[in-house]
Amino acid sequence: MFEDAIEYPWRGEQHVETIVIGGVLTLLGILFIPVLFVNGYHVRVIRRVSAGETEAPPVFDDWGDLLVDGLVTLLIGFAYMLVPLVLFLVSWFAIFIPVAGSGVGGSAGDVFAVLGVVAVLAFMLVAFLVGLAALYLLPAAVAAYAVTGEVGSAFSPSTIRSVGVDKAYLTGVVIAVAINFLAQLAGNVVVFTIVGIVLIPFITFYGNVASAYAIGAGVADTPLCADEPEPDANQPTY
Repeated sequence: MFEDAIEYPWRGEQHVETIVIGGVLTLLGILFIPVLFVNGYHVRVIRRVSAGETEAPPVFDDWGDLLVDGLVTLLIGFAYMLVPLVLFLVSWFAIFIPVAGSGVGGSAGDVFAVLGVVAVLAFMLVAFLVGLAALYLLPAAVAAYAVTGEVGSAFSPSTIRSVGVDKAYLTGVVIAVAINFLAQLAGNVVVFTIVGIVLIPFITFYGNVASAYAIGAGVADTPLCADEPEPDANQPTY
C-alpha cells in the first residue's frame, strides 16, 4: 500500500495539472477558502479509492461539490477536536488550583496544592489520550462521510467503531502518518534553497493526496465499504 500511495498522485494524464492546481490552492490556504477546495479534493480521493478506482487521481472539477465536501470535513474535524480542546483548556485553568493552595498555608494548604497538581496532571493526561483518539478516528469519520455521502455517518458510534478497530484502517493510518512525515521532512530539506521554498506547498499537497489514498485503501477493506447500502436518490444527504 505504501508504494501505491506514493505513486498515486503521479498517475493519470492530468497529474501535473492536478498537482499544480493543488499546490497553488495550498499556497493560498491562508485565504481559507482555497483550503476548503483542497479538503474537498481529499474527500474525493478517499471516495474513489475506497470504491476501488485507483487507476488515477481525480481532477479538479465540480468546484461546488469540492467546496461543500471541504466545508463538511472542516465541521467534522471541529466537532471531533472540540472535546480534547475543552479538556486542554480545563487542564490549563486547573493550574491555578495548586497556586491557590499555596496561599492557604499550613498542612491544609500543602494537601490542597498536592491535590491540585494531581488534578492538573490527570486532566492533561485525559486530554492527551482523548486528543490522540480523536486524531486516530477523525480520518475514519471523514471516510464514512466520503463513502456514504451522509454527515451523520461521521458521528455514528457503530460505524466509526467498526472502522477504527479494523486492522486495514490502522494500516492505512500508519502509512498516512508516515507519508506526511516524509513530506514534512522533504519540505524541511528543500526550504534551504530558493527554489525549494516555492516547492513546499506542492510537496505538501502531493503528500496529502498520497495520505488520502492510504486512508481510502484502508477503508476499502473495512465493513464501511462492505456493508455500504445503495444510495437513495430521493433522500437528501445533508
